[in-house]
Amino acid sequence: MNLALPAAIFAGCLIAVQSAIIGAAGERLNPLVASTWVHVGGLVVGVVILVVSPRLGFQFAVVREIPWVLLGGVAGLLLVTGIAVAVAGLGLASTLAVVTGVQLAVGFALESSGVLARTIPLDPVRIVGALLLVAGAYLVVSRGGVAS
Repeated sequence: MNLALPAAIFAGCLIAVQSAIIGAAGERLNPLVASTWVHVGGLVVGVVILVVSPRLGFQFAVVREIPWVLLGGVAGLLLVTGIAVAVAGLGLASTLAVVTGVQLAVGFALESSGVLARTIPLDPVRIVGALLLVAGAYLVVSRGGVAS
């Protein structure tokens, strides 16, 4: 069984839950401080999983082979910080609509440009789907931000 679609659905649910948590924390703390603590929590859980599952191992060699993998953590920290700021001003649904639309646009650019190992060309159906998603994001955001 291919787990790609269930994994994507699960990840989407987690992004919404994480965004709600970080949005609430970002209103009480500096957003960067809140984001850092969110990542500390993830690091602790990740280390525990790797210790309990020794066959996974830490694989330190990976960092020596592809040191740029650490940039994913930097991107995650900045992403969560941005969400903490955005949720306070736009609300959770509007923030997720904008983030999703931008993710899709950047994803298409990366896939079709050949920057990634695998190039997936754009076609009219995918473009129409992207435009519908961006239009939907616009409609969600245009309803206004969080009431002051």
